[in-house]
Amino acid sequence: MGGQGSSVIVDLEGTIAELAPRVLRYANARLGDPAMAEDVAQESLAALVRACRNGGAPDSAEAFVFAIARRRAGRAAWRRRLWAPLELAFGVRSETPSPEARAIAVDESARVRAALARLSSRDREAILLVAVGGLSVAEAAASLGLSVSAVKMRVSRARARLAVLLEERL
Repeated sequence: MGGQGSSVIVDLEGTIAELAPRVLRYANARLGDPAMAEDVAQESLAALVRACRNGGAPDSAEAFVFAIARRRAGRAAWRRRLWAPLELAFGVRSETPSPEARAIAVDESARVRAALARLSSRDREAILLVAVGGLSVAEAAASLGLSVSAVKMRVSRARARLAVLLEERL
């Protein structure tokens, strides 16, 4: 029985090791803030660990983790919009960008972010889950609560729109 428990831990560790960089890339693409993205990724992966320990692994660990990451990134972005003006006004946060934030702010990154922002939120979510998060279309569909064909359509539409937007000078 001890052998079974350790094999579950090894599988969970392997799953987390494989998912961690993808979820971090996704959260960073959503938020544009490496520290906040790291928090979202860690919280999402911790939720997977808790779920596995409390009731068994979900059907798709990827869909489970990315669904949580989507919700947490959305909440984090909302909190940032709510608190940023207050923090700035009262000097709570330093406005000196971190080295990671400066690296993200390069021209090409800004252009891609601006183009992504011009997509509908539904298309943006679908393409970020597939392109940045590395989810399959089926996993993205499970994460979004949509059919596979709906996600395929959204990703296709987002790619076409992004290509047009990136050709323009934003």
